[in-house]
Amino acid sequence: MKKNMRNAIAASVSAMALICAAEAASSDVGFERADDSVALEWNIPAQPLTDALIAWSEQSNFVVLIEDDLTAGIRSRELIGAFTSFEALERLLAASGLTYKIRDEQTLIVSPRLQTASMTVPADVNNAAGMRDSQRAEIGRERDDPERSGRRPDSEGSSVDRDQIVVTGTRIRGASPAAPIQTITRQEIERSGQSQTGELLRTLPQTFRGGINPTVQPTTVNTNSGLGGDSTVNLRGMGPDATLILVNGRRLAPIGGGETTDVSAIPLAALDRVDVLLDGSSALYGADAVAGVVNFIVADDYDGAELRARAGGATQGGGFEQTYSAAAGERWEGGSFLVGADYLKQNPIFAGERDFSDTAGPLNSLLPANRQWSGFMSGNQELSSFAELDIIGLYTNRRASRTTEYGAGGFADSKTVDTESFLIAPRATVELPAGWTAQIEGSAAHSTRDIETTDNFGGDFDADSTNAAWTIGATAEGKVVRLPSGDLRAAVGGGYREEALDADLGGTLRNGTRNIAYFFGEASAPLVSPSDDRLGLARLELNVAVRVEDHSGFGVATTPKAGVRYAPISDLVFRGTWGKSFRAPRFDHLLADNVVTLWNAPNLGSADPGLAILNFSGNPDLEPERATSWTAGVDWTPQFVPGFDLSVTYFNIDFRDRIVSPIVNLGSALSDPAHEPFVDRNPSAPEQSAIIDGADQFFNISGLPYDPDAVLAIVNSGFVNASSQHVRGTDVSFRFAPGAVAFFGDFSWLKIDTQTIPTLPVSRQSGFIFQPAEFRGRGGASWEIDDSFTATAIVNHVAGSKDNVAMPAAEVSSWTTLDLTLQYRLDSLSNALEGFEASLSVTNAFDNDPPFAAGGGVAFPGMFFDSANASPVGRFIAATLRYSL
Repeated sequence: MKKNMRNAIAASVSAMALICAAEAASSDVGFERADDSVALEWNIPAQPLTDALIAWSEQSNFVVLIEDDLTAGIRSRELIGAFTSFEALERLLAASGLTYKIRDEQTLIVSPRLQTASMTVPADVNNAAGMRDSQRAEIGRERDDPERSGRRPDSEGSSVDRDQIVVTGTRIRGASPAAPIQTITRQEIERSGQSQTGELLRTLPQTFRGGINPTVQPTTVNTNSGLGGDSTVNLRGMGPDATLILVNGRRLAPIGGGETTDVSAIPLAALDRVDVLLDGSSALYGADAVAGVVNFIVADDYDGAELRARAGGATQGGGFEQTYSAAAGERWEGGSFLVGADYLKQNPIFAGERDFSDTAGPLNSLLPANRQWSGFMSGNQELSSFAELDIIGLYTNRRASRTTEYGAGGFADSKTVDTESFLIAPRATVELPAGWTAQIEGSAAHSTRDIETTDNFGGDFDADSTNAAWTIGATAEGKVVRLPSGDLRAAVGGGYREEALDADLGGTLRNGTRNIAYFFGEASAPLVSPSDDRLGLARLELNVAVRVEDHSGFGVATTPKAGVRYAPISDLVFRGTWGKSFRAPRFDHLLADNVVTLWNAPNLGSADPGLAILNFSGNPDLEPERATSWTAGVDWTPQFVPGFDLSVTYFNIDFRDRIVSPIVNLGSALSDPAHEPFVDRNPSAPEQSAIIDGADQFFNISGLPYDPDAVLAIVNSGFVNASSQHVRGTDVSFRFAPGAVAFFGDFSWLKIDTQTIPTLPVSRQSGFIFQPAEFRGRGGASWEIDDSFTATAIVNHVAGSKDNVAMPAAEVSSWTTLDLTLQYRLDSLSNALEGFEASLSVTNAFDNDPPFAAGGGVAFPGMFFDSANASPVGRFIAATLRYSL
């Protein structure tokens, strides 16, 4: 009977699920969904996912809508034990690359976890969009009778469901991306023990703590800075500006005079999940997606309310943190709305509170003080049987303050940074003829920053900046043609984006605007029909994409990408990608002041007495930084080991035309032959006058009067496209959930070679102090007991490095920490505590200090550790109480 039914619906769970719902609706008691607060006994063997979802639908009384090709060739894990309906479904889908979204009290939609499309149900067919015509005919027999189908007829207000499954990796519905993607689910966020978005992302082995982050101290690497209290994501250690940050696929406005995105503006309380795309993706998302993309997905479709309070602190002192959040949502026929607020306050940690930094100025901030208010909202509403509107919004107001003391009793300054940002992004989705879907979306993002700095010598400095970005675009997606192997689907679109900076950096004005018009296209098709029975060729899929961007600053950039997925058998998938990406020049690289300084030539490395002119400036003629990347990987979900999956990915990135100030060491500017392309020897008086007259600022620090005849050289150290990087490595991850205990691990091996300018040799960058480690790993286990108690333990490891800053060079030890999280549902103690959950988290449970690094003290007196690879916080204990209505 089941075999006949399976043949009739051709692997579509939708038909079977609708029949189950119809039978339930026609019974005396009518439709009644399983109470998801009650654990049910499940016994579903490992089998094709289609059959497993049919079994789940029959027991849960949910209608399941799903595209037919999504489950072809995929097997589910064995499911035995007591779980709620949704817990059971999540376990069945865990290794499939699929997820689900609740449509209403009777229906849910299963869709690809990592695509971008709306999963729609046409008004005249209770089925998932994109199904074959023959399958629609089968279901049509059930839909003719509204009462039997368990749904309201159109005359009673039924309309198309167009839940936007905001996902990452492709714009085509039903396509499976070949690029490596990691998803941090809401459950994983809860079990991480983290309360701030930046720290959550920095636990991933594929990220680097260095760059712009709150605990980073001044180092010899000028891209490392924590002075503003900002929090960024630095994938592969290629720089925060090489990682594109999105919220539901939309860009945030950058912060300050540069163009990095502060992810602390995104409260954890607002998130449903985080998708991390670990591959260059400018063909899909445009500029800056070189190392990858981090897409924060704001929760929606929430019905209820939640209150949360958290308090904690570091056991060595300082860093006391308190957070409070509230969220409330309502779902109704055809729409939903969610609104929430979040407040965070954290005290600073000073150098004098840690043994490893107590010889530095005691008032140095290892962790800045932080106060932040955030608000968020999301909503969607069906406008008709073929149109829907959805919207998301974020607002953040943050104040960070820190003290920097250059040696005990030396120069010190105090910095207060006020930042305000918002994002508002509406989108309309319209069902077109022939099964196509169109989206028209816009977004407006804005950030302002005010920095006030005072020092102990009476100095006072104020800097203000405003960044703005707005976008409008349109996309259409649908089936182009039916091939013998399946549907050839495509997505096309285009749009316009404007970015602007208005900054007053203590009297130095920096203002700029650029406009970007773009067009993209993507196509995806199965090259063979998916089949579980064809050994050696179960699936073969191809995806290609191209994007053209016309920038007002440097012209046109064209970025292609291709991906392939090959499954010789249903539980083994080989995948590969190739593509080009680019990063647009930052405003501070384009608009930096032209500063000319007169030096005593020997101080720049000259063997002869005389003067030298150092010329530093922005460069409006900069070209984009360009990258070519490829990945090759394998995903294995063996049928003979239920609950196990393994993923291995090799990545290779050639990043060239990187923007740098080419004089690496000013002390050797006139003596190192590598700098010769940037030195003009024996300049004439008119050449000198042209440089000096064009300067925004001129300083004479030579101690001698300016004499054109005494000038030996002009050193040009303005920004140029000169540097290159070769980044490669391997990521390995596994999951094993045989029962109540789930084991997991993520590991990343990394090598980075850099050529700062073409005349210098290639040198190894990774594995040295203040640079990315060559290995990071994270592994652990989570244990669930009786649906009321969960214990999670995670071990984090950062490989040692070489300290080449101190003399003599030395080894820096590896750093290993243990994180623990305990969660307990209090209603298991008493019905009076229904809805309450308590949790206790301990990060760095053994209180391991950062390893000693003498070079840290060379870069900043008394800071004898590498703040780019280890945190100075130490053991941090926090308790959280959550109440859900």
